[in-house]
Amino acid sequence: MKREILFVGDIQGCSQELAELLKIAGFQAGRHRLIPVGDTINRGPDAPGVLRMLREVQAEPILGNHEWALLRYMESGEIPDWPRGGNAMEQLLGEAMLEESVSWIKSWPFSREGEDWVAVHAGLHPVLPVAETQPGFLTRVRFCDRDGNLPPFKHNHLTEPPAGFLPWFDYYQGPRTVMFGHWARLGLVNRGKLRGLDTGCVYGGELTGLWWPEDHLVRVSSRQPYRRLPAESPPGSAKTV
Repeated sequence: MKREILFVGDIQGCSQELAELLKIAGFQAGRHRLIPVGDTINRGPDAPGVLRMLREVQAEPILGNHEWALLRYMESGEIPDWPRGGNAMEQLLGEAMLEESVSWIKSWPFSREGEDWVAVHAGLHPVLPVAETQPGFLTRVRFCDRDGNLPPFKHNHLTEPPAGFLPWFDYYQGPRTVMFGHWARLGLVNRGKLRGLDTGCVYGGELTGLWWPEDHLVRVSSRQPYRRLPAESPPGSAKTV
């Protein structure tokens, strides 16, 4: 018998909201599966609490750009551009949890798949299968062209597609439903085969879960805005990673 799955959008260190969502949803470890779609840590107040809770309920997270940035820093010293106060690395160090957390996060995949669904943090490549797609695309894409090329400039805070590019999901024609996060400015996406679950909890929005295969949404309000959503910025000269 297949277990019901609760997918959860970007938690980003919001442990109180996660606990409330699991309670309201009636989630039961062992009976149900919990799959957070990346960016479980950073920006919010309690990365240690989130990771402890996820381990306790035997969650099956996937890697988002924030977890991937932490792993790159630990492996190569590439310093993430993370805010003070909501910096997951500082929080984990403060509770002596960095080493064990990194060890667990290393085991997370960039995607998970079922018969009728696929979960990824940011989006799917319009041409390549998931297994052949670069981590930087899977964890950071918003806009791309029909060949999967990203804009040659930083586009993190754009709401309208640059000339020659579209949101990645405009190219998607697959048979399975895609569960994704990463796009708080876009908000909830619930149409066709698309379920975008990043509803900006860390910015004062909501934390959103989706029961599958019931396709039923569960949402809780943020306790407070822990961070300000960055203002929309014009295309710059920086390369997108």
